[in-house]
Amino acid sequence: MNLSIVDWFGYNLTPKDRMRMIKEAGFAGVMLLWTNYFDEDYKQFPEYARNAGLYIDNAHAPYKQANPIWEDTINGQDACQEIITCIKECALYDVPTLVMHPENKNGSEVADLPYDFSIGIERFKRIVETAERLDVNVTIENMSRPECLEQIFNNIQSERLGLCFDSGHWNLFTPDIDFLSLYGDRLMALHLHDNNSTDDWHALPFTGNINWSDIREKLSETSYTGPIALEVGNKNFEHIETPSAFLALALECAERLAGI
Repeated sequence: MNLSIVDWFGYNLTPKDRMRMIKEAGFAGVMLLWTNYFDEDYKQFPEYARNAGLYIDNAHAPYKQANPIWEDTINGQDACQEIITCIKECALYDVPTLVMHPENKNGSEVADLPYDFSIGIERFKRIVETAERLDVNVTIENMSRPECLEQIFNNIQSERLGLCFDSGHWNLFTPDIDFLSLYGDRLMALHLHDNNSTDDWHALPFTGNINWSDIREKLSETSYTGPIALEVGNKNFEHIETPSAFLALALECAERLAGI
């Protein structure tokens, strides 16, 4: 099984150096942050990754304005268009999958549910139609409100629409909901990281309180055939000064999850 990691993992490095070090550490793939939140040259990331010998697992869409997508507002229209633009860019740069939030959070606070899901569902239909036309997968993360996932998957059927299971969000917000059993046949991407159930650490697996044996067992029962993918930073490992040493630890965690 291939192993991948997010391109931003907590150290002040240039994107080219991050890609190079990810490859040198032993990862085969990389997940890209398709936003200028960290780097202005993110649209060059596919070139950087391929030049480093990495395959591209997926790209993460901007998420700070996710909540308005359910609202009958100009901001909601803009949020929808932002995702559609990301899909077009994924097609242009040969990125196979876009990961997006159906809503956003502020720390451990959960988002308000819309009074009416219909506006958002129509926007998600437009998003999926664009993905189908351009042969790009769109995967929806489990966040704080499982009702959003339920509405999307109950109302839209498409081979281009799937789940991105985020272990940290699950452990923090909805540990009693078995997303891997509910939507295992739609699982297209993974964001694996750990926390202590009180904050979204994005820490290395096996450093928080997630039961990873349970996660591995549930993953084995799904139709997922993609990589073990870590969305981690150096939380609790800030004392490790060299990014190569941290990436070596990350690779060990990924291999342990993959059973290598």
